Amino acid sequence: MHLFDLTGKTALITGASGGLGQQFARCLSNAGARVLLTARRFGEIQALANELGNARALAIDVSDRVSIKSAFEQFSATDEQIHICINNAGIGKTTPIFDSAENDNFENILQTNVIGVWYLTRAVANHMKGNGIRGSIINIGSINGSGAYPGKMATGYNVSKAAVLHMTRSLVAELAPHGIRINSISPGYFPTQQDEENRDFIRKKIPLDFIPKLNDLDGLILYLASDYASRYVTGSCFTIDGGMSYAEK
Repeated sequence: MHLFDLTGKTALITGASGGLGQQFARCLSNAGARVLLTARRFGEIQALANELGNARALAIDVSDRVSIKSAFEQFSATDEQIHICINNAGIGKTTPIFDSAENDNFENILQTNVIGVWYLTRAVANHMKGNGIRGSIINIGSINGSGAYPGKMATGYNVSKAAVLHMTRSLVAELAPHGIRINSISPGYFPTQQDEENRDFIRKKIPLDFIPKLNDLDGLILYLASDYASRYVTGSCFTIDGGMSYAEK
């Protein structure tokens, strides 16, 4: 028995059109899983589905409950059995409180990063329960959500990621009796999250003193996705940030 063999499993990944979402898809596919790629931008996920082979692309807007309902109706019609869900879709914009121009950034961030995670988690949890699947739900948070690295003018984003962490812990008691595990990952800086010119500035704040690659999350993703490796793990939050949360600010 290989701890990280996902052959026969199907994984649903939101926000799979780029960055970490694409890497998660490649990682789980390489481990043997069939992957369901979702995002609002269909062209990118269809290209990735063609590349991976054992994959399916489906346009979903996680902030829209009708979009999610439609997607799960399609999954049911084609007898998809989802064993792993990665809630990766999210947006990050600044929300300065002293802003002369009013905008909807705060509301939009919470609608996608919190309400969207709730919509998708509810849908996939009911799918797993209804099909008798002992599944794994993995929420992608951020070190900003714990207040370890608050960021400037990022209150909306920080609040949304704090809510995701608390949602993860709060759902344990409801999901566990049905054999569904739920955990979260709080990444620190990864190359998709900052402009290129900020890399040296960020690197100096990372105690391990290097910029990570997208595949530096592969080990943890595989661990949490595998029933063999992490079958006794639920409600946990894993920080992967090179020690950034504990460095002097």
